[in-house]
Amino acid sequence: MAPVFRGQRRAPPCASTAAWFAPSPDPVTLYDRNSQGKLLGPVTGPNTPQAPDVGGKNPHVPLDVPSVLKTIQRPRRALVTSGMPYANGPLHLGHLAGAHLPADIYSRWMGMLIGRENVLFVNGTDDHGSTSEVSAAAAGIPIRQFIDGIHAQQQVTLARYAIGLDVYTGTSQPETFPIQKQLCDFFLTRLHANGMLEKRASRQWYDPQLSRFLPDRLVRGTCPNPKCNYDNAYSDECDRCGHQHEPTALINPKSVLSNATPEMRDTVHWFLDMWKVSETLRTWIEGKARKKAWRPSVIADTLEKVLPSLRFDGEHEESYKALKATLPAHKSKYAPGKKVVLQFGDKAALDAGRAALAAAGIPSTIADEWAHRSITRDIAWGVPVPPIDPELAGKTLYVWPDSLIAPIAFSQVALAKKGLAPETYAQYWRDPEARVTQFLGQDNVFFYVLMQGAMWLGTQDDPQRLPLPGELQLTDIVSAFHLMVSGEKMSKSRGNFYSGDQLLDEKGYTADQVRYYLALLGLSEKPSDFDFGKLDERNRFLAGPLNAAFERPISAAHSKFEGRVPDGVLVDGVLKDTVRMVQRYVKSMDRADYPNMLFEVENYARIINSLFAQYKPHDDRHPEEARRNALFSAFYVLKNLMIMLYPFVPATMDRLRESLRLPPTVFSVDELGVPISPGHAIGPKGDYFPVPAGMERSDPA
Repeated sequence: MAPVFRGQRRAPPCASTAAWFAPSPDPVTLYDRNSQGKLLGPVTGPNTPQAPDVGGKNPHVPLDVPSVLKTIQRPRRALVTSGMPYANGPLHLGHLAGAHLPADIYSRWMGMLIGRENVLFVNGTDDHGSTSEVSAAAAGIPIRQFIDGIHAQQQVTLARYAIGLDVYTGTSQPETFPIQKQLCDFFLTRLHANGMLEKRASRQWYDPQLSRFLPDRLVRGTCPNPKCNYDNAYSDECDRCGHQHEPTALINPKSVLSNATPEMRDTVHWFLDMWKVSETLRTWIEGKARKKAWRPSVIADTLEKVLPSLRFDGEHEESYKALKATLPAHKSKYAPGKKVVLQFGDKAALDAGRAALAAAGIPSTIADEWAHRSITRDIAWGVPVPPIDPELAGKTLYVWPDSLIAPIAFSQVALAKKGLAPETYAQYWRDPEARVTQFLGQDNVFFYVLMQGAMWLGTQDDPQRLPLPGELQLTDIVSAFHLMVSGEKMSKSRGNFYSGDQLLDEKGYTADQVRYYLALLGLSEKPSDFDFGKLDERNRFLAGPLNAAFERPISAAHSKFEGRVPDGVLVDGVLKDTVRMVQRYVKSMDRADYPNMLFEVENYARIINSLFAQYKPHDDRHPEEARRNALFSAFYVLKNLMIMLYPFVPATMDRLRESLRLPPTVFSVDELGVPISPGHAIGPKGDYFPVPAGMERSDPA
């Protein structure tokens, strides 16, 4: 429905809009407690889309909100999921900030965009593998009992933070495991048929005291990174510095189960051959880069690996320089071990370059180590591999491919829970007109882009091309850097974390206060420290200027206009600023890029306080027509604010919706820019953002 603005009258301009200045990026200084509601910063900044061309000189610039909404690409359906937490402890703020909350915000945005009935938001615990096994052993209880207890605890935490999942299950849960086993069999069978599973003998840790092989997470020792030397690093990765290493590089290894010194023994495993589809992966990633569809860090991390490379000994560097200009276009860099690496644009250029080097007497090897990963394990607690090869009998699927497949199983469980046929999962995962978006930590990008992409391609009849309709579609990735505490990554294994429940139970915050602050942290660009001082400062803003923006129109309607929205027109500048704000909002929400946009939403809210400061709709000593127009405009802005903030603080915005006596269906992008009808009855004020201790509640009138 297009907005209808009554009459042809024009209200006097809002004087304070002429004095707007560029906002500070520092959230602490975005408002002044002594401003008495006056606008202190603009809705727009230097990076804001061009203002509407009210003179009609540029026909490509939207003049109203419906014109903006027509530019949005709306998928047929949307599937949203996030990185799965291990079933080994409570959910900490790092999980919420980097995965669950951004995914929830995005799923609510998708619901506003295409209807919640067309969105699936699924997640669950990553149950299998050594992490849960070790934790259950440490707790002294059976692994099933341990996982069920952790799962129930995490489910309660997610509900307390209003993470609106359609299902929260787990890879070993009884409603999920049969589906997961069937899917894992399908993937491994197809990958094997396409020649993408290579059987290799490898050396693996073995505990001589317990007579069993040990996966990487069951061996700890000193990190081999000379800049770290953390003495409790995993066998394959250091949880402190993020260093990934060969298991044999670990210093002073010990078995987590027995404290014995493990030894290396031969075992046979399947390795996923991603090199066979690396050109298809490269084409896919480069396409995302051209469209700027992914964050630069995701593109950089993955493209660096899939661009075909070779290496040679540094002793041949002078010979290489002599023929460098004759080689296909490439980049060169130094690598550890006195090596030189050449990176080419595609495999054809790599082959030509390698042949030219060989002809010049420069031997080289292909740098494809990233592309060969073991995907089976010698561990009982996992998904058994299908009986394709007798040498693999008794093996289980590695937890990473297990967890990459899991959201498809979770989708089927969610659909069954809704009373729909589980087979309709294909409408989300196999339709190019649908959108699958996965939220995860930056350190997991390799698995969700390259390993998952290779596995998806490997199920096709022809893995050397991008998917066709009806095949598993490659997914979109949204990454986040780590949430830090005192400069260190928040991690359960280090114990330097706050659980989500702690902030609610011990610190006394509300879920929406925490949600809003976490959304502002900017983890999409860099790691950020969790700072209680900044959280408290932000909560003072919510309880002060933002609450005032909610409460003032409601109070004025009841005190001066019989509890109804007055008949009026928009004050000059309000429509133009709304069009700008909606342009910025829809673009940022579609990219899941929240912090800067939220600061602009806060400035948009200040229009309400400015209208009250300028026209005094609560004071009948001022001209009535200007007061009516100002309050009509204030309710127009308030409704837009409520819709835009709903994905971030849903409980608070639902209370505001009840005060405005609007139906739940108002949380739709198509309601943006649609004014509340004159004469609409307004309900009483509610309790919105709580007032922090030590802060006085001000009278909104």
